[in-house]
Amino acid sequence: MTIRILLDTDIGPDCDDVGAVAVLHALEKLGEVRIAGMTHCTSSQWGAGCLDALNRFYGRGDIPIGTLTMPGFLDGDSGYAKYNKGITLGYPNRYQTEPAPDAVETMRKVLAEGEDGETVIVAIGPLINVMNLLESEGDLYSPLNGMQLVSAKVSMLIAMGGHFPAGKEWNFEMHPASAAYVVAKWPTPIVFSGFEIGAPIHTGRSLTADLPDTHPLRKAYEWYVGEGETRHSWDLTAVLYAARGHHPFWELESGTATVDAQTGANDWKHNPNGNHAYLKAITSPSLVAEVLDNLMTR
Repeated sequence: MTIRILLDTDIGPDCDDVGAVAVLHALEKLGEVRIAGMTHCTSSQWGAGCLDALNRFYGRGDIPIGTLTMPGFLDGDSGYAKYNKGITLGYPNRYQTEPAPDAVETMRKVLAEGEDGETVIVAIGPLINVMNLLESEGDLYSPLNGMQLVSAKVSMLIAMGGHFPAGKEWNFEMHPASAAYVVAKWPTPIVFSGFEIGAPIHTGRSLTADLPDTHPLRKAYEWYVGEGETRHSWDLTAVLYAARGHHPFWELESGTATVDAQTGANDWKHNPNGNHAYLKAITSPSLVAEVLDNLMTR
């Protein structure tokens, strides 16, 4: 069964978002997923253009794009534009000079156009767009409010966030209120790929050798970490799990997660019947890295 994916990403603060997009397109070409839409969850002016440029490069310039329209969130640090500005200005896309649509509007349109229970949302950044989706009201795409629309259309939320079973991680820390809200209120199952999953999985070393120097994936990694260097694979694991499930690399620990709305720190309560689960590694990180590197360079 082909899985319908809506990707929400903070593309910019780390290059593994570009790796995740590349993996997602490879999985689509293999017939394992169908990319229905992408949204960007920071205020950076370069996020939507970067996503659209990547999608066009991979032959999917039709993918709907949306972006956070609230100003001032993770857009003031030049370190957050090491590659997304270069990709936006250096490759064809719709958003070099004009603004992208609002992320929640895009999410609602994508969900409304899907069948009931058909869509998986993969969130690989702070959860502000996901929170805003839950709080949205009915519109021209659906009379349902956000909670009703998600309940009807989304089978699962897969979130790269948290540090399990308990700890702190950047995506949750950057907007603790949204992380706490989404984890507490989300009406369908959530699976977390935590910090500890992607940290030991290093990918990207083969990009310089296997891809031309004009390839945007290679450029993004070289601009961010340097030529021939690797990066942790937090976001890539969430995408891989969305397509292929936990076997053979991980097992699922079921229970209930909570997030502190002030600090973003997460905690965990084991419950075999809980609506949440997190990935637990059961194989060598190098085995996962090999699969991801092969997908990135297809």
